[in-house]
Amino acid sequence: MCPDSPDNLETKASRRVRRSPSVAAITEFLEYLAPSPLASPEEPYGLQIGSPTDAVKTAVLAPMPTFDAVSTAAAHRNALLITAAPLITEPMCALRRDDPIGERVCHLVERRVALYVLPNSFAAAPGGFDDSLAERLGIAATSVLRPTAYEQLLKIAVPTPPERADAVMQAAAEAGAGHIGKYSHCSFQIPGTGTFLPCEGARPAIGEIGKLERTPEIRIEMVVQQRELQGVIAAILDAHPYEEVAYDVYALSNPGTPYGRGRIGELPLNVSLNTVLAQVQDALGVKSIRCSHTPDYPISRLAAASGQCDGMVSLAVRAGAGALVVGGASQQDWMLAEDGTTVLIDVGYAASLGPGLQRLRTQLVKTFEPDGVEVVTCA
Repeated sequence: MCPDSPDNLETKASRRVRRSPSVAAITEFLEYLAPSPLASPEEPYGLQIGSPTDAVKTAVLAPMPTFDAVSTAAAHRNALLITAAPLITEPMCALRRDDPIGERVCHLVERRVALYVLPNSFAAAPGGFDDSLAERLGIAATSVLRPTAYEQLLKIAVPTPPERADAVMQAAAEAGAGHIGKYSHCSFQIPGTGTFLPCEGARPAIGEIGKLERTPEIRIEMVVQQRELQGVIAAILDAHPYEEVAYDVYALSNPGTPYGRGRIGELPLNVSLNTVLAQVQDALGVKSIRCSHTPDYPISRLAAASGQCDGMVSLAVRAGAGALVVGGASQQDWMLAEDGTTVLIDVGYAASLGPGLQRLRTQLVKTFEPDGVEVVTCA
């Protein structure tokens, strides 16, 4: 064997001393993807078992904390089990092994497995469970069935030397600023004059200590979503030539991206229910589907909502959906569907979350696999 070069030895050493990300680091990333304020407060979510400071070597994704999911996580060291449905739904007065919930809690605690429950904002957020299900089903140009909130829009404005204006604007855009509808890199740039007087200890890019400086500048204004703000600021500071960067951030009244449950859109062609059912089965890999009724008209608009979705049928009817695909519905929804024009299709809880969990796995792998975290999925 050839001996390692000094560079290779340094790389291997850095890998050996690299620490695994903590539970807190991963859950912070998860709540960035789907802001927790959009979650319904009556539904429990968050870290149910474990400590935020625990190191994570394996993340296990599962729709529910089934015994199979718990056992899969317990088979790995320093595991974090991430589920869409909670294990603990109410305060526990006793922890008993002859109780199915108590047995799973004991199993996780004894094997030092942390359990994090995704907030239901994962269903509503852009790129979340509902978006992923709609995309998998081939629904085009989707809109929200039940809007619940809108992303807070902000505007950031920063003056910069003219020769650096393009670089600063480009950096802000790549970090998420300047998106308006189907357009990116949107900005408004205003020429002006900036003044500053460098004091003792300053290291000015332009001007001299103790001398008032007047310099031409371009004020760049860009729209930014609330959750992208800190990343945009960091990108601007990194690209800006000044030692101290002045910038303004202020709120806008314009409505931002809508958050909410359910998606509806057009199918490429008007098709029969049998064609829709075959497409759903093929896209989600399910064999058994419950269907409310068989209409004698083609379906052109399809709606979808992941997980348990009570009260969605009436919304789908008002939106003109020929069919609604869900992961679970109430008995009242079934009665409404049987008497209405919108077909209710139940694919099961886990199957409806499958596309979203696969997308989430890809995001976790991209973000945390370089730090040595293995990401495992469990049905």
